[in-house]
Amino acid sequence: MLLSLLLAVACDTASSSSEDATCALDVPTLAPASAAPGAQVVVTAHPLTDVWDTAVTVGPTRAELVDLDRSTCDTCDDCRDTGECSSCDVCDVCATDCEGCVETVTFVVPDLAPGEWPVEVVNRHGRTQTVTLTVLAAEAP
Repeated sequence: MLLSLLLAVACDTASSSSEDATCALDVPTLAPASAAPGAQVVVTAHPLTDVWDTAVTVGPTRAELVDLDRSTCDTCDDCRDTGECSSCDVCDVCATDCEGCVETVTFVVPDLAPGEWPVEVVNRHGRTQTVTLTVLAAEAP
């Protein structure tokens, strides 16, 4: 039980203050930009971290995360470590190594009323600006 409480506190990234943030995340993109509740949407943003410290909110609701993928970023990460560049800074030394780095997080659209809803990504580095997801009417069973 104590472990569950500690994990819950550690994963509560949505409540972190801007004073704790190290940078602003890039403005995210959504694919698709319209989806019904239960559908999966892929957010591309930078810098992403791990699924355990990342939260995606759609309107007032925290979305279920399916995957966080940084599999194309190993070379970039190695270069940043060697070049002593932070995850947030533009690292001129690593520009070529980081060209192919694509960071995505996949989430499930929560059960929300149809309409336009703001989407935000938060992690240990900070938070994104919001972008709009158009939530479509749920498909009839």
